[in-house]
Amino acid sequence: MHELKLVRGTQITAYADETPLFGLLSLNAVEQKRYHDVYEYLSAEPCERVPQGESYEITLRFLSLFDDQLPHNRAFVLGVDDDDTSYRYSECRLISQKTEVSGNDHVVTVITAKADSMEKRRVEEDG
Repeated sequence: MHELKLVRGTQITAYADETPLFGLLSLNAVEQKRYHDVYEYLSAEPCERVPQGESYEITLRFLSLFDDQLPHNRAFVLGVDDDDTSYRYSECRLISQKTEVSGNDHVVTVITAKADSMEKRRVEEDG
C-alpha cells in the first residue's frame, strides 16, 4: 500500500480539471488494492481472490471558505505538483464532506474522494 501525504506549503500546487485549488491545508491519498472474490457453489468463503487493480482514497482538508471548489455531480481529475513530480488522480468522485470546528482554530472542511487510477510523472526543468 502506497500513501501520498502533503501538508500545506508553497512549492505544492493542486488543481481539479486544470483549475487551481485555493485554501488547501493538506492532502492524503492512500492506495487500496481491489479484489474480486470467486466462490464455489454453496460456499460462504471465497476460494480465490482475483486482483482488480488499485483505487485511491483521497482526503482533502480545506479552509471552509474554499470548500466548494470540487465538482459534486461528475468525475474530475485531481492534479498535484511539487518541485519535480506530478501526480494525476483520474475519475475522482466525491464520497463525503464534513466540517470540523475546534476551539480557536480555523473552520476546516474535510472532503473524501475516491479515484480509479493514479499517474506519477517526473517534471523536467526548463533550461
